[in-house]
Amino acid sequence: MKRTTPLTLREVVDLHRNGQYERAIIAYRRLLRDTPDNPLIWTNLGAALRSTGHLKASILCHRRALYHGPQNVTAIANLGNALRAEGSFSEARSMALIEEAGMNAGPTSTVARDLQGMGRWRASIAAFDTAIAADPEDAELRLLRSTSHFMTGNFGKGLADYRERFRFSPRSEPKRRSPRWEGGRATGKRLLVMSEQGLGDLVLVSRFMPKLRETWEEVWLTSREATLRLFDGVPYIDRVTPKAKPPREGEEDAHVPAMELMRIYGMTPQRCPAPAPLYIPQDSRERAARITAPYRKLFRVGICWAGSPTFVQAKRKATEFSRFLELADIPGIQLFGMCKGEREADITDLGAEGLVVNTAATDRDFADAAALCEHMDLVITVDTGLAHVAGSLGRPTWILLARPAFWYWGPYGESTYWYDSVRLIRQNQAGDWSGPFATIRADLEAMVS
Repeated sequence: MKRTTPLTLREVVDLHRNGQYERAIIAYRRLLRDTPDNPLIWTNLGAALRSTGHLKASILCHRRALYHGPQNVTAIANLGNALRAEGSFSEARSMALIEEAGMNAGPTSTVARDLQGMGRWRASIAAFDTAIAADPEDAELRLLRSTSHFMTGNFGKGLADYRERFRFSPRSEPKRRSPRWEGGRATGKRLLVMSEQGLGDLVLVSRFMPKLRETWEEVWLTSREATLRLFDGVPYIDRVTPKAKPPREGEEDAHVPAMELMRIYGMTPQRCPAPAPLYIPQDSRERAARITAPYRKLFRVGICWAGSPTFVQAKRKATEFSRFLELADIPGIQLFGMCKGEREADITDLGAEGLVVNTAATDRDFADAAALCEHMDLVITVDTGLAHVAGSLGRPTWILLARPAFWYWGPYGESTYWYDSVRLIRQNQAGDWSGPFATIRADLEAMVS
C-alpha cells in the first residue's frame, strides 16, 4: 500500500545515509515547506546536493542554515566541505565563518582540510593526526590524509590510508564471494580484477596488470562500458566483462579491487611501471582516419575542457570552452573537440562548429577517442580520463591542472612519473586559468610558426 504521510526527518536522514540522495533531496524540500527556518534540514539538504554534484545550490543551502542557526556547528562544517569541493580553500574565509558562529577556533578536522586545500601538506598531516586521534573511526579523515602523504612522497602511508575509501563509501567497494587477494602467491587459477573509481583510474592502474600474469594463470577484468574495448584484446587480460554484468559468482578463484594493485606492488614514483598497451579496434582506427584526413596538412590539436559531471571535483577541474576557442585563430592549427557529455554542447552554443571538429559527437567509447589521439599532433585536456588514455598511448599531451591538483600529479613540476609524453600545466592561483592558457598560446604559436 502506498504511503500517504510524509517521511519524518529521521527517515529522510536514513535515506541520506544510505546513499539515496535524490529521494532525500525531495523529502528534505517537503519538510522545509512546513519548517522553512530549520537549520538542520537546510544543511542536510545542502549536504545531499553536494553529493549529487550541485555545489552552488549546496553552498546556498548551508548559508541559509547559518542564517537560521548562526551557531549550528554542523552547518559550519558542511559549508566548509562544500566550499572546499568548489575549490574555495581560503583559510581566512573558513575561520571567518567559524568566528561568526561564536567560536574562537575551528575543529582540528576543519583546520586540516583547509591546510590541505591551501597546499600546506606537512602541516595538514599533523592536523589530521590530531583529528584522527580524537575520532579514530572517521574513515574520511584517513582518506583525506592519504592525499597529503602522497603529496609529500610517503606512498607507503598514503596507500595504507587510501584503503579507507571503502569504509568511507561502502557502496563503492567491489564485493564478491571469492577471497580478496592481498598479494603474494596465487590462491587458484583465475584472478578477477574489479573496476573502481573513475574511467581514467582503471587505465592508470592497468600498468600493473601484466605483472599479474607472473602469479596467476588467468587474469579477468570488469570494466565500465566506456573503457571495455580498450582492454578486450590486450594480451595481459584473458577475459573482460562489463562492470554491470560481472562473471557469475564462483567462476573466479579470487578477486582484487583494481586500485589495490598500487599497494600490492609497492607503488612509488621510483617504482612506477610504464603504461601497459591498450587495444584499439580496427573500426575505430578507420573512423579516426576518415575524420582527420581533410586536415592532414594542419597541426591537429585534440581538446577537452571538462570531465564527467558526476565526479564531485569535476567543476573545479573543468575550464571554459571559450578559452580553447580563442586558440582557433592561431594559423596552421585545427582543433578537435574531444569533450564527451553535457559540456560537448558548448561547441554549438558558441557557434564554433567548423572551427572545432566535434569528434565526441560520434564517439562510442574511449576506444574511438584513443584512435583519434593517434592522429593528433597534440592533446590538451583538463584532468580527465582522456588524459590517461593519451598518456598511455605515448601521445604528446598537455594536462591542465586546477590548484591544488589531484595527488596523481604531485604538488609541483611539469613532468610526471606516470607518462613520459605528458606535460603538466598548473594554475598559479586556484580558479584562475589565465596563466595556463597564456602558456598554451605562446607555446602553440612557437610550435606551428
